[in-house]
Amino acid sequence: MGLSVRTNRLAIAALVTGLLGLVLLAVGLAIAALIQAGRRGETGKGLAVGGLVASAVWTVAGAVAVVAFLGSLVSAERDGFGNVTDKDKVLAAMLRVGDCFNGFEGDRIAPLVTALPCTQPHEGEAVAKLQLSGDEYPGDGEIRSQANDACDRKTLQLWKSRYARDLVAYNITPTRSTWDTGDRELFCLLRYTGSGTLTSPLAQTLDPDLRFWYELAPGDCLGKWDEEAWAQRLLSCTEPHWNLVFATFTLKAGPYPGQKAADRKAERGCEKRWQTVFRGHPSPDLIGWSFPEKSEWDTGHRTIVCFGKSEDRPMKKSMLPR
Repeated sequence: MGLSVRTNRLAIAALVTGLLGLVLLAVGLAIAALIQAGRRGETGKGLAVGGLVASAVWTVAGAVAVVAFLGSLVSAERDGFGNVTDKDKVLAAMLRVGDCFNGFEGDRIAPLVTALPCTQPHEGEAVAKLQLSGDEYPGDGEIRSQANDACDRKTLQLWKSRYARDLVAYNITPTRSTWDTGDRELFCLLRYTGSGTLTSPLAQTLDPDLRFWYELAPGDCLGKWDEEAWAQRLLSCTEPHWNLVFATFTLKAGPYPGQKAADRKAERGCEKRWQTVFRGHPSPDLIGWSFPEKSEWDTGHRTIVCFGKSEDRPMKKSMLPR
């Protein structure tokens, strides 16, 4: 009399689902098949093991694909100088300083952005990476304040761009959780919000006629003072102008004296120099001055700039005595 041994059906199902890549289902069926076949004296253990092997192959292949995908998001294709050569999706935090990109969603930066050569139309540029300091996380508000100050100092020259009015600063900062793992990196980015798009790096759009207030010198002529701009435009003194720099001087080094005290020192110093410069000569209608705020003082700027200002109509030649 012949005997036949039944093949465990769960083992068959484990092999089929394993070959199809249904990893979790295949593993569960294979384990159940091995237990059940052993209890019932059924065959099929080899099929169950085959299901486990097939699942392992799918798992390894999936892991390799994920690693390859994540690797592609870490860095864009670059030439020998490190410049992006083609459009590539990358993690925003993985951009390098000088990279241009698109990828803003409303008022925030998307986690994935498109890095591309700066000669192609773009709206964003990565402009600086810095390291914050400190042991304890200072809090979200303090992090934002530190980030804004640090990025402003690092990217100051870029505010002489002819597109400066349409640039908005963005920062990627450590969070409380990443800070606790040692993350101190601050990433500074600028976004162009004007009409059209940029087609060159911001460093190539600097206007040579723009000056920060502490860069001005006696004899410089300017239009009306632009309170909203970081830098003021120099004009030829033969052109109509509203402001004339007649003197500059530097306050003594030391702790910041406070805004009111700095203002008083500037006023007294400029009035004294006004009397000296224009004694016996025609003078502008009004006197004005610029003085450093604390953030500027802390970076070494202690210059006072003294202006002669026209009240009703522009000056058409320099009133600075020769």
